[in-house]
Amino acid sequence: MKKAIIVIAVIVISFIAGWTLMAPSLDYFDKYHLGVLLKKGNGTIKNGSWATRLDLAQSKTPPLIRAYIARIGIAANQAIEAIYWNAYTDSMGHMLDGTHSYDIHFKGRPPVRTDGFWSLTVYDKNSYLVPNNEKCYSVGDRSPVIKDKDGSFIIKVSSNKPINSYSWLPCPSSGNFSLTLRMYLPLEDVLKQTKSISMPEIVCLDCL
Repeated sequence: MKKAIIVIAVIVISFIAGWTLMAPSLDYFDKYHLGVLLKKGNGTIKNGSWATRLDLAQSKTPPLIRAYIARIGIAANQAIEAIYWNAYTDSMGHMLDGTHSYDIHFKGRPPVRTDGFWSLTVYDKNSYLVPNNEKCYSVGDRSPVIKDKDGSFIIKVSSNKPINSYSWLPCPSSGNFSLTLRMYLPLEDVLKQTKSISMPEIVCLDCL
């Protein structure tokens, strides 16, 4: 009986010690290695500030990409159903930062089918939604965006609420953040000409 207790105690202590030593390295691997794979790895498609992949939710999806998707979003749809565009920099190549304010310029409705929809969401540096008093976490085709005569519109991203809050997304007050533009039921051109379709321009309003 004593031997069994000793064996169990050794197993428990070894597990705790191993996890304590391994957890920080897993956190580093998660934040820096897997994230880089999604931004710059083989299969990543760049279009301006935005990046996406068309091989999600498939048998050919690389294992590490599957791991990162499970870490930040639990699951993903195939490209024919939804395309997820991520942006970590503005149109000048500077990292998105909560100490700045941004205008996201859309030339028109994102290229989704008439029965499809789209949304733009802000995530903090840990891939979580940004808490805010307005309880505003995304702007999309069901939001009261103000459009110009040519169909273009602007979504403002800042930590402080602007005067026109209809098309506003709050970001963290400091630190880096990211944008995710989701296109549900994208048009066929998006799948065939992913690198060249018109994507929103991310303009920093107070960057030097």
